[in-house]
Amino acid sequence: MILVITGNGKGKTTSSIGQIIRALGHNQKVCLVQLFKGENFYGEQNILTKLEGLDFFSFAKQHPFCFKEVSKEKVIRECEQSLNKLQDISQNNKYNLIVLEEFNIAIRDNFIDETLFIDIIKKLNKKSNIVITGRGASQKLINIADLVSEIKEVKHPYNEGVPAQEGIEY
Repeated sequence: MILVITGNGKGKTTSSIGQIIRALGHNQKVCLVQLFKGENFYGEQNILTKLEGLDFFSFAKQHPFCFKEVSKEKVIRECEQSLNKLQDISQNNKYNLIVLEEFNIAIRDNFIDETLFIDIIKKLNKKSNIVITGRGASQKLINIADLVSEIKEVKHPYNEGVPAQEGIEY
């Protein structure tokens, strides 16, 4: 199946990590590919990289929206590296579950080509379940997905000036 988790609320990554833990609990082989999340900063990375049965890859660790000094061209090159990795995986796919974190954002912000991405995930989906997360999932991606969940923000302390909290947001 292709699962898309999108929306402006908190919980997309948390949900995908739940899927990872569930798959690992059934002795399945899992691959996590993250975009826009620097390694060793997010709490989940510190735990996930230690788990057997999980391969973890991180690309384009900074998004220009949050890091103004990062050029769009650099991010595009780094996102293209993630697509190259996915192409490699599709050649000899050994995974039951592949989680693609923040790829919706990469498509939305034109860092990766949507048509190429969809072609790659269709190849991967022949052997693996695929989870794709991030705000702003495209209609094309929603249309090909088997399951789409939208996380809706109802209330968030950030809107009241409360900064992101370790262990909650990262």
